[in-house]
Amino acid sequence: MKRFFLFLFSILIAGEADIVIKNGTVWTVNKSNPTAQAIAIKNNKIIHVGSNHTIQSFIGDHTQIIDAKGKLVLPGFNDNHVHFESTCRIVTGLNLMDVHEEKPFIERVRSVHERFATGVWITGGLWSAYEAWGLSSIGEEGRKAKKDFFKPHRKMVDKLIGDRHLFIQRFDRKIFFANGNALKAAGITKTSPDPPNIKVERDRRGNPTGILSGSGVQNHFGTIIPPRSWEQRVWESEAVLKRCAQYGVTSLSDMSDSRQREIFYHLRNEGKLTARIHSRGYLDQWEKMAEFGIKKGAGDEMIRLGTVKAWIDGIMGNSTARFYEPYSHNTNEFGLWRKIMFPWRSKNGGRDLQSNLEYLALKADSADIQLSVHAIGDAANGYLLDMVDRLIKHNGEKDRRFRLVHAQVINPKDYERFAGKNIIAEVQPYHCTDDMRWMEERIGHERSKGAYPFRSLWDSGAVVCFGSDSPGTNASRYPLNPMLGLYAAVTRQTLEGNPEEGWFPDERITIEEAIQAYTLNSAYASHEENIKGSISVGKLADVVIVSENLLEIDPVRIKDVEVVTTIFDGKVIYQKD
Repeated sequence: MKRFFLFLFSILIAGEADIVIKNGTVWTVNKSNPTAQAIAIKNNKIIHVGSNHTIQSFIGDHTQIIDAKGKLVLPGFNDNHVHFESTCRIVTGLNLMDVHEEKPFIERVRSVHERFATGVWITGGLWSAYEAWGLSSIGEEGRKAKKDFFKPHRKMVDKLIGDRHLFIQRFDRKIFFANGNALKAAGITKTSPDPPNIKVERDRRGNPTGILSGSGVQNHFGTIIPPRSWEQRVWESEAVLKRCAQYGVTSLSDMSDSRQREIFYHLRNEGKLTARIHSRGYLDQWEKMAEFGIKKGAGDEMIRLGTVKAWIDGIMGNSTARFYEPYSHNTNEFGLWRKIMFPWRSKNGGRDLQSNLEYLALKADSADIQLSVHAIGDAANGYLLDMVDRLIKHNGEKDRRFRLVHAQVINPKDYERFAGKNIIAEVQPYHCTDDMRWMEERIGHERSKGAYPFRSLWDSGAVVCFGSDSPGTNASRYPLNPMLGLYAAVTRQTLEGNPEEGWFPDERITIEEAIQAYTLNSAYASHEENIKGSISVGKLADVVIVSENLLEIDPVRIKDVEVVTTIFDGKVIYQKD
């Protein structure tokens, strides 16, 4: 009876809905009301979650009715880790990571040339990343010896792109390629001597082929490539936001420069911002943030601030992630500590050594600024767990929600250390699908058991949230599409379905858990679980409808599921044709 009167009261208060979704299979990610058939939206809030029968009371003459036709309805996806500015460059620009042949090389360059405004340089490239390690391989044989990577030539592009300049790099950043216009701008001609620390490849007649190498290449071209204009960057940002809408990403946590943050505010003021942004600063900016009163949870429903980012080690792709034991393929290498770790600060006559990272982290934490730190190797993750203990000791217990970024390889002895500390394991599950190409080559089979440990982290008490890490590294492409992350978490297979039983299958999680990690848990990670992350009355109206029921289909099909409709802030922003 009480629920009935509450329902009548909600009708009187809410009135006619702007949008009603009915005939849906609604998975709310709300444990108190997990399933429903229909949703009512008014302005930018959810005003009712119920049945096809109860939703009728919210339908008026001006209500837009969306018939879900039994399809799965979910909260909008919340990507916990996006490098938005870099994603702009690779989505709108030249992505050659999977290219190592002339024909597709020419077609990719042509496509970028046709969509770029006059005068904009074509940069990036990263060709042959998947020539070194096969796409969807599981790396049983490790990296196959590769001596002769694909090499482009000026004749492939000079006539194709006319007056435009092109300067790109191979995935390993050891070889670079420039077209004739870029070479001329750099002062590299048939008769010129090679610039300092640059080796210019030439044909038999002395003409530069476009291939360059040496430690001086990037710096030399960096002085002549003009920065991308404001107009170019706004255009790029709008293009990526459209991509987000297509994939149902209605919120994301960004690591970009201050100019990107300005663009987000500009788009919001223009009514063109179609994803909620959690924008992180950098750890050495904590004092300026504190000066302006910016702390965890600061900002509004569209742009959230109050978190800083730092790095403790490198990445797996170039063997710079930091481990307790040396790499299997290079027994003299343990990985690196990032420069922010140094100098080490000494207290009490040499005891209680403290890294510069920890010194800054203690200060930021005391100012109620949320910390997020990149850690890949087991030694890096172990150090940060030690640091969390010291943060608690020095600054006390509080709702800090320390974000352990990537948490990629965990030593088994460290799982129990997550319990009771409210640590956010900021995981990107597609890393598992893509990176298994090289993991066992790098750290061997036994240590790989602790790599991408979704189940162990979940069971340890960590708050596991999901994202993409788009656009990836110089050796890996991580797409924005959440379906690829859900697929990776549930199957632990490559996109081609290998290995059949999953790579270390004990670390798989359920699709229900994976959806929660990509919605509610990511909202929790940015102190926003009270306004988004589940389909609940009073929360923001960010909702997606997907083509198949993820809860019922064979998990191997998850990667092929598409978003049919995306609703953001109470408006339909994407509808699949």
